[in-house]
Amino acid sequence: MNGGQPDAHAKIPAPRRHEALIGTRLFTTSSRAFLVLVAGAGIGLGVQLGTVRLIGAESFGTYAYVIAWTTVLGYISTLGFHVSLLRLLPTYQVDADWPKAGGVIRFTFVGTAIAGTVVATAAAGLAFLFYGVGSELGRALLIGTVIVPFLALRLVSAAAVRAFGGVIAAMLPERILRDTLAFAFLSLAVVSGIGSPNAITAILAALAGALVMLWVLHRFLSQRRPSELAAAPRLYAPMDWLRPAIPLTVIMLADTLMSRTGIIVLGTLGEPTEIAIFAVASSLALLAALPRMSISALFAPTVSTLYARGDTGGLQDLIGRSALLSLLGTIAVAGPLIFGAPIILAWFGQEFIAAKHILIVLVFGQIVAAAAGPQQHLLTMTGHEREGAMLMITAAATNVIAAILLYFVFGMMGVAVAFSFSLIAWNVGIMWFLKRRLNLRPGLTCVPFLTRRAASTAAGDLAHPPQEQGQT
Repeated sequence: MNGGQPDAHAKIPAPRRHEALIGTRLFTTSSRAFLVLVAGAGIGLGVQLGTVRLIGAESFGTYAYVIAWTTVLGYISTLGFHVSLLRLLPTYQVDADWPKAGGVIRFTFVGTAIAGTVVATAAAGLAFLFYGVGSELGRALLIGTVIVPFLALRLVSAAAVRAFGGVIAAMLPERILRDTLAFAFLSLAVVSGIGSPNAITAILAALAGALVMLWVLHRFLSQRRPSELAAAPRLYAPMDWLRPAIPLTVIMLADTLMSRTGIIVLGTLGEPTEIAIFAVASSLALLAALPRMSISALFAPTVSTLYARGDTGGLQDLIGRSALLSLLGTIAVAGPLIFGAPIILAWFGQEFIAAKHILIVLVFGQIVAAAAGPQQHLLTMTGHEREGAMLMITAAATNVIAAILLYFVFGMMGVAVAFSFSLIAWNVGIMWFLKRRLNLRPGLTCVPFLTRRAASTAAGDLAHPPQEQGQT
């Protein structure tokens, strides 16, 4: 009894309250993340347009090629820790194991800094050996290697912020500040006459921006860190943390290589102008992937939490809702993107209009992938890193081989077809694994199941209505 006042919570059984909470949090957080991603994508396109106008299409192609390699090396340098933190920290918070939480953060940052330095040194040696310092590409590559450890630390810092609930705070530096700062430094250098309008100055500007972003993320992490964490002693379990490092590194390397294979292949076999055209088309196609990416911002840590609790029903609900939101959002973006692309491409220059059909092929792959949702996190967040690594490396290898072969036949269009085919094949492979090994309905295949479950729950409520407080 409560003075005759009905308890709102009593009208909704606990399982349904939990499902409603998942749906509400998923939609709300994903919507906010989507707004950040859209703003970041808009800024990114504006920065690309400004950079092309400032340094020219050829130098922009060289810049894009260097950034692609820098990004791949940066992800390698994390040793997969930026993914494992998303699984470990929520688990330690559920168990209130603050000593291990503090230990894994310290271990991750130190390990990433060492790995980043080693990888950057090796990359600098190879760049000097193959390209020297006499060309714009050679000097740009050498400067780009300096960015590698800072990029790796930035990825780890963002993962820690995200694991502590700062989903939007983790995304802001990467999606908003990264391109904005780099272009601001580049514009300042060129306009003031300090730097020449070329790829070297653009890479130096990217380095300055990387340093600022790392500082910003450090501040965000300090604000998000739980008070219990600061007071607890650090406990280390290096073997437990290093065990998934190799498969996670392979996954991240393959994932990063998947998205940048086109630029790397064109940079190796093609011309700088082709790199520039494909880079712009890829950036536009990435807009279609934003709904799926925004959902994954909450999806990954939520999977870890539900799996740690053994909540299979909640996990299945999360999969279905995520896939449905992902597909609807992607379709909503893809239509206007394809029809408006010719106008946007013309802003970059007449040579970029050739990217129209490349863009359509790339967007088609994103639409098919959206029907599966951000399902790759179901492998990395549930301890199936090795299986995820095998699927990811197979898709990445297929993408590289197909891109090389098809480039000689169809040019840039062949590279685009290779990417979309590999992306679709990868998602089909994950769906098969989820169904056969984890007994989970993947992607949109579980939407009918959720509908029947909701109808069954509603029928049960009608047959046995919950008693309100104040009734006898």
